[in-house]
Amino acid sequence: MPNANIFRWRDGAGWLILAGSGTAGNEVETLALTRLHPGDPIAYVFAASDADTAERHLVALDEAGAPTGYLVDVQTEDDDTLRAQLSQAGLIILGDGLNVATLRGGITGAALDGIAHAYTQGAIVLGIGAGAAVLGQKFVAGGALRDGFGWLEKSIILPGYQALRDAERMRGFLVDQPALFGLGLGADSALAFGSDGAVESWGARQIAVTLGAAWVNAAQ
Repeated sequence: MPNANIFRWRDGAGWLILAGSGTAGNEVETLALTRLHPGDPIAYVFAASDADTAERHLVALDEAGAPTGYLVDVQTEDDDTLRAQLSQAGLIILGDGLNVATLRGGITGAALDGIAHAYTQGAIVLGIGAGAAVLGQKFVAGGALRDGFGWLEKSIILPGYQALRDAERMRGFLVDQPALFGLGLGADSALAFGSDGAVESWGARQIAVTLGAAWVNAAQ
């Protein structure tokens, strides 16, 4: 598992990109596209929002020069279709939206297998907003912490982060989870994790890391 400082993330030949909420076609997405192999398609998982919102996002990417994209419905498609749609993608976008728990619940079994296979083979996994949140060890839904996929180990990922509004809230979550750390991702900001151990800050670079008590005590 690659690591850098406090960050440990899932093994794979691709890039793992965790982005706060932002406008379609922003600098973060533009940089993600530069790492996409020519001709590889984009798969958009839209369970956190709806198909119309996701389609508009794909249109914006197309207008920015992105390759062909298609929507992936993890709630209704059969297992074989999900594996095929996701495993062949060069860029998998886990889209933003209000329904973070629905997104988490939809990515199981065949869908998760397809995403993991593509990433292992070199695909980019870009989680935006809710899509980034579920890739942490824990995510917030309904004001409470729930289990994420843990692609970024020991993290609570809070997208749309604003320090004045969210710093105290994050510290509150870490009181009950002292072995974790909080990762706040501001609008149009992202952390990108490479297979070679690289960690890059993209976009507006509004990123905050808050350590739980176990991290602080271990450093003393």
